[in-house]
Amino acid sequence: MKHIIKLFFILIFITTSLYSSDKITLTKKEKEFIKKHPLIKVGVETNWPPFEFVEEGEYKGLTKGYLDIISQQTGIKFQYIIDDSWSNLLQKTQAKKIDLLPILTKTKQTEKSLLFTQKYISIREYLFSKEIQYNNLNDLINKTIAIPKDYAYETYIKDRYPNITVLSVNNMLEAIDAVVTNKAEALIANSAIISYLTKKHNITDILANFPLKYNKNEMFMATRNDFGTLIDILNKVLNNISIEEKQKLHHKWVFSNKTPTTSDIIFTNEEKEFLAEKKKVYISNEYDFRPYDYNEDGVPKGYIVDYLKLLSKKLNLEPVFITDKWFELENKIKNKEIDVLPMISVNEKRKTYLHYTNKILSQELTIVTKASKTEIINIDDLENRKIGMIRSWNITNKIKNNYPNIKVIEFDTIEDILEAIKLNFIEATVLNELSAKYYINQNRYENHLKTVGGVTIDGFYKDLYMGVRKDLPLLKTLYNKALENVTAEEEKALKEKWHNSSKALTLTDKEKEFIQNNVINISFTSNWRPFSFVKDNQPQGLAYDYWNLISNKVNLKTNYIYEDNFTTALKEIKNKNRDIILLTSNTKEREEYSIFSDTIFKTPIGIATIKDENYIPDGSYLEGKKVAVGKSYTAQKLLSKVYPKIEFVETKNLKEAFDLLSENKVFAVVDSMPALSDQIKEFGYTNIKISGSTKVIFNMKMLIRDDYEILKSIVNKVLLTISEEEKEKIKNKWIDLEYKENFNYSLIWKIVLGFTLVLLFVMYKNRQLVRFQKELKKTKDNLENSLENFRLLLDVNIAGILIVRDNKIKYLNDELLNILELDSKELLFEKSFETLFPNQNIESLINKNKENDSFEIELNYDNKLTIPILVKLKDIIYDNRKSYIISIIDLTDIKSKEELLLQQSKMASLGEMIGNIAHQWRQPLSTISTAASGLKIQKEFDTLSDEMLINSLDTITSTTQFLSQTINDFQNYIKDDKKRVPFIINDSFEKVLSILDTSFINHNIEIKKEIENIEINSYQNELNQVLLNIFANSKDALKEIKNDKEKYIFIKVLKKNNNAIIEIIDNGGGIKKELLEKVFEPYFTTKHKSQGTGLGLYMTHKIITESMKGKIQIENCKYAGFNNCTKVTISLPIE
Repeated sequence: MKHIIKLFFILIFITTSLYSSDKITLTKKEKEFIKKHPLIKVGVETNWPPFEFVEEGEYKGLTKGYLDIISQQTGIKFQYIIDDSWSNLLQKTQAKKIDLLPILTKTKQTEKSLLFTQKYISIREYLFSKEIQYNNLNDLINKTIAIPKDYAYETYIKDRYPNITVLSVNNMLEAIDAVVTNKAEALIANSAIISYLTKKHNITDILANFPLKYNKNEMFMATRNDFGTLIDILNKVLNNISIEEKQKLHHKWVFSNKTPTTSDIIFTNEEKEFLAEKKKVYISNEYDFRPYDYNEDGVPKGYIVDYLKLLSKKLNLEPVFITDKWFELENKIKNKEIDVLPMISVNEKRKTYLHYTNKILSQELTIVTKASKTEIINIDDLENRKIGMIRSWNITNKIKNNYPNIKVIEFDTIEDILEAIKLNFIEATVLNELSAKYYINQNRYENHLKTVGGVTIDGFYKDLYMGVRKDLPLLKTLYNKALENVTAEEEKALKEKWHNSSKALTLTDKEKEFIQNNVINISFTSNWRPFSFVKDNQPQGLAYDYWNLISNKVNLKTNYIYEDNFTTALKEIKNKNRDIILLTSNTKEREEYSIFSDTIFKTPIGIATIKDENYIPDGSYLEGKKVAVGKSYTAQKLLSKVYPKIEFVETKNLKEAFDLLSENKVFAVVDSMPALSDQIKEFGYTNIKISGSTKVIFNMKMLIRDDYEILKSIVNKVLLTISEEEKEKIKNKWIDLEYKENFNYSLIWKIVLGFTLVLLFVMYKNRQLVRFQKELKKTKDNLENSLENFRLLLDVNIAGILIVRDNKIKYLNDELLNILELDSKELLFEKSFETLFPNQNIESLINKNKENDSFEIELNYDNKLTIPILVKLKDIIYDNRKSYIISIIDLTDIKSKEELLLQQSKMASLGEMIGNIAHQWRQPLSTISTAASGLKIQKEFDTLSDEMLINSLDTITSTTQFLSQTINDFQNYIKDDKKRVPFIINDSFEKVLSILDTSFINHNIEIKKEIENIEINSYQNELNQVLLNIFANSKDALKEIKNDKEKYIFIKVLKKNNNAIIEIIDNGGGIKKELLEKVFEPYFTTKHKSQGTGLGLYMTHKIITESMKGKIQIENCKYAGFNNCTKVTISLPIE
């Protein structure tokens, strides 16, 4: 026992070590600070949960967790100064009466008086009100927002929205109270804080309207402005805290919202008086909105009816259901004949006579049409068609108002609508998806009608609420409390009772066309019982029955081609001579030329031996032994990875493997358990038995040629519709693991003893099973919480997050909405990936992401909004299926700054050019002046001849043309029309050198050229700017050399591997080695600050690599007898 206790404590020590960070290393100055200030005064708020709050006199929260870690790693002790006013805490810190504020945002005012650590928490703020009625801050003009005094948003609202009144309060609880008591219309807070406070104080009337786009989501610690050393210590600890510790803290305080359990609801005295007087609540009941709300033989039934009964019971109210047509029920609540409409969507008209409770459920919409129709897929296909809708429904009005080309005929009941579709009186309807499937299945329309997938109606919101009479606000509050009190078990029971509609199968037009135009060639293994084999020249087996079920559901045309061995079957798939193998498993090798369906059947890989062998518990017992297996069989592929020391003997098929075992030439045979059992019986091997399992699972799937993604999609869709009964029927037909042995009476005593031991073992295992079931439930709950926490973590991420599966958007976070300036996730959920990336597909992004690096691309939402973004992509398992998570960062600001840098660089280059042009023009202007003066003098002395006049004028004309050409070159350079055009590289050199020629001559610089006549298709003006920058740098370097030394710039242009290679070499002394790596950095220059901006080579690098898609390199070299040269090499694609 002592040893066990000792091991237990060792385990605790090891576990603690794994999940804690090491102590940080402090400098001498930091140690002296802690010695001088062993007790740090920390200012804390009483009501800002879950981040910091005081409960029963004790300081708690996420921030306290961080402070505890800081104390553990540094030895600093904290004294907590409690105040319920944030403004007071801030003033005391500024006055140096408090040393540290543990969580706050930066503002211009606080940055002047406090010192801040690095960011350590990110949160998102929302606007909250009593009802969901605001879309943005402009809706709050001339209204009041409650904000704790000196919060960052107080200044922001006052500065940006002067027509919004700010009600200053002491803390967040007072802000909530201000909204509940109608002193303010709204408040601004983090969702975690509101969730915590409203639950604690049993407040149900606070709802989130929209997230705030003001970027004050980053939280810091701050100290008094003379405690810089403390900031250094805090930053060290924050950097040293492990990911595990951070996750543990956040899971404890931010993501620990537990599912409510049944408990008594706490009522105020006013609510108790109301319930005692009310006693009964009158609720609307429709005739036939199945399975939600309907009446059968005078009895109200349905999901929502049962839900309202549950809620009313929690309030001790008797529900009385009033049944009528929908439009009559609406009139009744207006006339105060009933109290509640139990399941309605929000619209402005209803707000005049109804209060809305919290959301009661969400609905998905679908189109119902005739099973024979293939042309109706989405809402646009209903234009100029007659459809049926329920009279006065909100969705009916939305379709009539927003889709004027759809001809809406109104009915009183859903059953009337479906009957009208069946009889061709109308073509379709739009219904709640669950309700549509319920009607089709229950009323036997399954052979006549179908649903065709989810649809979105403009202006129609999917969330549904209870509507309560405007004069009964307390009843709304009470129902909200009851909704909060509904447990997960109660909700699950309701869903299991009513959400039992069958799964729908929806094929795309491409899939339908594929089915219509293709015959599927099946590579059918003829001797792998019970999965696939041939009897009487007919395919049989479990795989055949599954395929038969799939092909019949979607009318796939099939051609069976029998193969004697599996190796041949794989080869035919690889060569595209066959389309599919009905049952196998995926391996890395096969994935190179094939794709796989979802898993159809799972079975362990079994072990067959001679009967004398004992029980074999797992595959490790086979290592070092000869084991027979079919050549290329999946069993060998899977086992060789787990047990590499097994000596496999390959056979043509399983029968040949059993023959080897029967003759004692191998120790065992391995294959799927059903295959072993079936073939032992089929071929009568009386000396062979199944002795155990390898514990390796065979996930059986259909193998499909890799260019038939569409067939994979069809197969997977059909697999989802196969019921458990259908699966069980196929399994029971073919899978039978029992096998008989000749009875041996000499073993009776062994059997009795064995039975007794087994019985005891079963009793023991039964107790274990009960315990395991409890653990399993606990694990399942933890997994569900983990998934929810995963989604919450994505929602607080500062990058936009997108999860895509099957080319559909399955998840997006709030930040992506912020980037796209959208108000609702519903606008993108389940939409095609191409909605955001119209010229891309997920495969192209995967190819770009092969290096696992981020890359730039344009996001184009609905051809209305184009945003440059930085993207990183990773495959994940989401909702148990392979998906892709995409991280998106908006580059709009960065790109704008890059454009400014480009213009700044270009202006610097223009200055350089103007200087060179000034040098060039001096001589021509002098020539013109001299010629003109000469003409004047000769005219005055009457010595001007016609020949002299013509010669002088010719000189002036040619000189003027030279000046004009210089102006043209300058104009071409400053043009901003960025177009790809074909041009000769030598032309760029000639233009740039013509501008710089005079400057080079003045500095005794000689140009040596070896230029091939190469034409490229690119941006000529940008190449001109690059050359001007490089020549300017060369000239500046050569200017430093004395005039008696030789000064050269060598230019070489040649063609290599479909690229133009440009080399520019000067003998100006080279670049220091330590500076070479920095030459392409912005604002880096080796010149005096008055001579250069440090942008020339930075922009040169960006132009070559990003705009012209080329490469550039700078290095030191020896050339033409000169030791210290600088060489610039540029490679540009010709096309």
